[in-house]
Amino acid sequence: MPHVQDTTTALPEPEPAFYRLADVVRITALSRSSIYRRIAAGEFPPQVSLGGRATGWRREALKAWISDPSGFRPLTTCEVQRTSSGAHVRHVSLASGQPAAHARTK
Repeated sequence: MPHVQDTTTALPEPEPAFYRLADVVRITALSRSSIYRRIAAGEFPPQVSLGGRATGWRREALKAWISDPSGFRPLTTCEVQRTSSGAHVRHVSLASGQPAAHARTK
């Protein structure tokens, strides 16, 4: 019987655009509570909404944190203010101080 070579090659899987919490815990070796504590302190990238109740972390933000955890600074800052009608308004600015967006919250 002649020897037949396998011509199929395994293609590398593309990296996901977003990572879920279980992936972030595995990648960073931080506990769930440590991740959320660091997010609150501005020392870890915040999660983003993926729709419904799903959230995830952007691949680029995690890579930035992994490359320099102690020097990480979020790309945006967020300040919540209450209007005279009682609504909360979130003011998001870029790290340079320029406004990025305005969004009403509950």
